[in-house]
Formats: sequence, structure tokens, C-alpha cells
Amino acid sequence: MARKKQPAGNGSIGRRSDGRYYCAIMLGYRPDGRPNRRWVYGDTEKEVIAKRNALIRDYEDGTLTAPSSLTVGEYLVGDVEAFLADDKYCGGWLETHRRLANDGEGLRPNTYMQYRRTIKNHILPELRRVRLQSLRVDHLERLYTAILDKGKAANRDYRRTAHVAHQVLRTALEAAVDRGLIKQNPADKAKKVRVTYRAEDRPRLDRSDAPRVLKEVKDTPYYIPFLLAMSAGLRRGEILGLRWKNVDLEAGVLHIREQLSYDEEGRVTLAPLKTASSMRDIPIPSDVVQALKAHKAAQKVVDLNGEGFVCTNTEGRFIQPSHFNGAWRRVREKLGLPDNIHPHDLRGSWLTWLAESKVDIKAAAQLAGHADERTTLRIYQSVTQSMKQEAARALEGIASIEE
Repeated sequence: MARKKQPAGNGSIGRRSDGRYYCAIMLGYRPDGRPNRRWVYGDTEKEVIAKRNALIRDYEDGTLTAPSSLTVGEYLVGDVEAFLADDKYCGGWLETHRRLANDGEGLRPNTYMQYRRTIKNHILPELRRVRLQSLRVDHLERLYTAILDKGKAANRDYRRTAHVAHQVLRTALEAAVDRGLIKQNPADKAKKVRVTYRAEDRPRLDRSDAPRVLKEVKDTPYYIPFLLAMSAGLRRGEILGLRWKNVDLEAGVLHIREQLSYDEEGRVTLAPLKTASSMRDIPIPSDVVQALKAHKAAQKVVDLNGEGFVCTNTEGRFIQPSHFNGAWRRVREKLGLPDNIHPHDLRGSWLTWLAESKVDIKAAAQLAGHADERTTLRIYQSVTQSMKQEAARALEGIASIEE
């Protein structure tokens, strides 16, 4: 017969040879009938007493977690060795979260791959062998520092990487609290690396540089992709996933309905758009319409049923995202553009050009596929010097005094 729950005693406090204090306390019995003996340690007797009292409170109110040797690595991915060997499904929290996140809709493939890379490349090297119940705030802060140091060694900014690592751990450890595996989430108190996305901090292509870029790629498969980026503000996946059936050349409208993306196995495939607001119709300038008509007429491979891709390589196949990035890097270097301007910054440049042309912010946000125009303002739309000068000119004459 199972033993009845007994009141907890105060345990015995002692001091080790290294000067640290400890307390051994028995908190009832485990389900198998063995004594549930716990140990706490601290640098001072006062610290040990506080930890002991916390254990007693948890025991008496029924929230004491069962002892477990489960490591952080095992909790996150199950079979760590299989995960590191790139086995697709290894169990653990990541697999459960992949399937059940977002109210059962699951993680988007890109998000899942980001979580997977972050866990494999950054979290596991630092924390895989740490017992989940022993994980502390300082473990997490050392992880974030290690990530930042990697970035410095590679002469790159890894603040976003450290930020993503914190997000992954905060979500994973909150689930561990819900499951009763740990009492508190150490990520709640860790000093995290904050990443603030401001339009003013993002690099931007000057409008006068757009013709230079297009001239550089005029006779290559990247002319149309870069033209769409700078004339319609499309995301990379939306550009490469655009099919002729979603292009109305008579009306001069692009119907954005899908994107080219990576799946969970790293393969390039057509996928749903990023958000519901990303599904939109974008009018394009008449000269862009003419460029698309000429491109379609000269394109080597065009599916007569309208299923063909608008942007294709020399073999008539869709353009790989990595090849798109490589083409931009070559153009950037050839034209002497800043190293920190990436393909996605063409989208922010386009939004800034709209602002310079006094396009309404709500209209710009809808064209960009943003549900909230504040996103457009905060992240993408820079305030240029010409816009500031225009603001000053708007008040010209204010100093005039009528006699």
C-alpha cells in the first residue's frame, strides 16, 4: 500500500570542504515507495535555507516536480545524435511544436527550418548535456554571449541569431513548465538580446541606382526578377514563385497568390504566402508591363496553359533562391553598392520611393502585403533627406510679417 504523505521536515544543513553549503531533506515518498530525498546547494547558509523552504512549499502545495535526468538536448529533439546526423524526425519538443503550434496548424516550413538550424548550430553545442531541471539563467546568458562571439569572429552581426535562440528556448521552456518538468522558465529572467527593426537602420538603394542595376543585368535571367523587386516591392519568394496565370498583362496587374520557398527537407517548392494579407493584387507601371510582354514573347519555355514561371533560368526552369541572392551579390560588388544591402532591402527601397512620391501610407501597406501600416512605417519606409526638405518647404513663408 502506498505510504501517506507526511509533513516535510527541515532536513540537515552542512558545509562541504569547498566551503559551499548544502541541505538534504526528505519530501515524502516516490510512487515506487522509495524516499523522495532532495539536495539543495548554495554559497551561503541563508541561500540554502531559502531553497529548502521553496522545496517544502512546492511539496506541500502539490507542485513539486519529479526528479528527472532529462537533458536540454533530449527534451528539445529527443535523440540528439540522430538529430545531429540530420535525421528528419527525432521527436522531442521540436517535433511536437512543429505539428501542433499555431492552434494545430503547425509551424510554417521556413519557421521550422529556422528553429532546427538554431537548435543544431547554437543551442545544442552549449546546452545539450545540461539537465533540464538544472538549467539556470546564467546558462542562457552564456549561450547568447557565445553566439555573439561567433558573430564577431566571423565579422558578422549575430544579434538576430541570439534573439531567435532566446525565442526558441523561451517557447520550449514554457512548454516544459506546462508539462510539470520544471518549476519556472529561466528564459523569463535571462538578459536577452533585443533586436529592433527600424526603417532608419536598414540600408536602402537610392532611386537613381535602379537604372544602373537593371542595365547591369539587362541580358540575363535576373533582369525581370530585379525589375519586379524594384517596381512592385515583391518578396524574393513571391518573385520567383510568380506564374503567368497570375499575371494580367492587359490590366497591368500582378495577382500574388503563392511563393517559392523551402520545405522541411530543404527542397524548393511552391508554398502558401507568408500571411493572409500577403495575398494581394498589385498594379504595375506601363513600362514594366511592356517589359513583361517582351520577356514572355522571348522566353524559351512558356507553358501554354499559364502554369509556367515568369522568372526562369537559361534552361527554362524556375530560378533557385540561392542563385537570385548570388546574382544580387555580383551586381552589388560590380556597381560598388554598400555590402549590407541585401535583396530584401530592394523591397524597403521601393516603399521609400513610394513615400517620396507621396503615395498614401495605407495604399503602400496594402501593396506591400502588410496587415498594419505601422509595420510599413517602422520597418521598411525610410525618411529620406528629400522628404525632410519637402517638409521644410511646406512651411516656407512662415517668417513673413505683413506690415
